[in-house]
Amino acid sequence: MRVLYITPYVPSRIRVRPYNLIKNLSNRHEVTLVALVQSDHDTQAISEMAGICADVRPIRMSKVQSVASCGKRLFTRMPLQAAYTYLPNLVRTVDDLIIKRPFDVVHVEHVRGAHYAAHIGSLPKVYDSVDCITLLLTQFLRTKKNPFGWFLALEEWAKMRVYEAMMTEQFEKVVITSGNDLKALDGLIWDRIRKRLKLSDMPERPPETPKEIEEWRVTRQLIEMSQDQRLAALMPKAGRVSVLPNGVDHDYFSPMTEIPEEPENIVFSGKMSYYANSAAVKHFHDEILPRIQAVRPKVKFMVVGADPPPVIRRMAAEPGVVVTGYVDDIRPHLARASVAVCPVTVGVGIQNKVLEAMAMGKPVVATSKACGAIAAKNGRDIVHADEPSEFAARVIELLSTPAKRRQIGENAVQYVRENHDWEEISGRLADVYSGAIEVFSANRKAAK
Repeated sequence: MRVLYITPYVPSRIRVRPYNLIKNLSNRHEVTLVALVQSDHDTQAISEMAGICADVRPIRMSKVQSVASCGKRLFTRMPLQAAYTYLPNLVRTVDDLIIKRPFDVVHVEHVRGAHYAAHIGSLPKVYDSVDCITLLLTQFLRTKKNPFGWFLALEEWAKMRVYEAMMTEQFEKVVITSGNDLKALDGLIWDRIRKRLKLSDMPERPPETPKEIEEWRVTRQLIEMSQDQRLAALMPKAGRVSVLPNGVDHDYFSPMTEIPEEPENIVFSGKMSYYANSAAVKHFHDEILPRIQAVRPKVKFMVVGADPPPVIRRMAAEPGVVVTGYVDDIRPHLARASVAVCPVTVGVGIQNKVLEAMAMGKPVVATSKACGAIAAKNGRDIVHADEPSEFAARVIELLSTPAKRRQIGENAVQYVRENHDWEEISGRLADVYSGAIEVFSANRKAAK
């Protein structure tokens, strides 16, 4: 297949999902990448993508352009997340490519990129939502304490819950990373259908039990009778939205036995400019780390990831805390750690940082929020803990028990190899493409 792949950022080893999907798809299919470039890291990643794809079209967007785009759309229905990456030049590039080249399918990633392909009617389209952003914003509203930040998040949530469901209507197939995100997105789609049909007796949430599904089947017949077959196709459980999880590059992330483990080393990895990551580090630093230091005073907490905000950078002045900022290769930092932690309190989708640490044979202590989309068994492949005292106790136990660390690490490697393989996941994505092509062809025939 000839795939036009559109992303609102440049795929890289940091942006693992598009990077690995494209890398594996390119082994069997011809992939043309159109990507938005907004940082120096993006510019550096372009050369690697050029060696993977049949063609790469980088389109630069400056911070000034992004801010101006947000300002223009501040009082529109477009969420700021989408407005931040709205660039007419990229839309024109996509349109020109479609006119000049015979693509089989268009793939667009994230709500920040959906507007680049939503208008296309000449080709089948697949939308990789990645996460349900409305679900993430809902969690932000529960945790944000700053009044200005809370009201800003509330406005974004109000726009996003409509925009996110509306975008899915423009694509033949939609994929998302986890079952929880799928359920949340289905709920948004269902709510939009209820409002458009104006049927007060329709249930407020998508059907789940056999009885509810049968009732939905009857409702769907009513929709078809009302001559709105497109709405019927959009219904939850109609097979249009499916889960496509994240994987791990096992050739890249694997145990590095040549690097000695430091027995008092704890690591958290992730892009620090992302609110959920910085909030997790602050939570660990304030609520969990002091409990660990009370028992193991020599412990060292490593915060590894690009663009740490000031509140995180200031932690580096304290004994036992190291903040690296951007690193070219995260693997040595993971290899030296005895325990990896993921204490996220706000999060959706799959936590790549957890899968990568597991793939390198590290025991991971994580909150239920971090583990929700991972089927690893608690106590065997991974360790769950939510309350600060429990989280600290689990970390201390692993630091004190080398044999248990080693066993959980070995189990973790086996789990990710069996359940999170990018080659297998990319094959499933190719099947989604085929399904989108079939739906597109069927709709065209029905319209004639």
